Amino acid sequence: MVLITNSKKNEDAVSAVIGVILMVAITVAIAATVYVYVSGIIDVQKTVPTVQMMAIENTDRLSILNTDTDLNWTSFAIRSTEPVSIYINGEADAGNCLNLTANEYHKFTMSDISSSNGIIHGSDFIDIEGTSGNLADVKITVIHDDTDTTIEIYAFSSIGQLS
Repeated sequence: MVLITNSKKNEDAVSAVIGVILMVAITVAIAATVYVYVSGIIDVQKTVPTVQMMAIENTDRLSILNTDTDLNWTSFAIRSTEPVSIYINGEADAGNCLNLTANEYHKFTMSDISSSNGIIHGSDFIDIEGTSGNLADVKITVIHDDTDTTIEIYAFSSIGQLS
């Protein structure tokens, strides 16, 4: 004999209160993620610009061959293993001499640059002179300061002193 009962089963999976709590938690998590991204707490990858330079040993010069459009000198820094004088575009007579001590990190400023807008052009150059006589085995490091990325390290077997 088979016994038939009229029992009703509860088929609700989650109560309405728990559903609302889950929706609020998801909304708060999404809002927090957007806030962290927009406020800059998460470090967004910055792109490193393209700058092609060539060390010209016999003239103690870094010659700029090619750059991205509208790169500004003030986005870059320089470091030398020895004390040197730096002249951007050979403007020694204009008083735009930058004297670096050994291993000093120097971010370029507008006062270091002779052009009024500070934009780097493919024909620009950096002249390097020794400050205390002729120097041997000098390494010049060019750094993109905005991303703290070394663009290149240029080695000079000798750097002459400004006469």
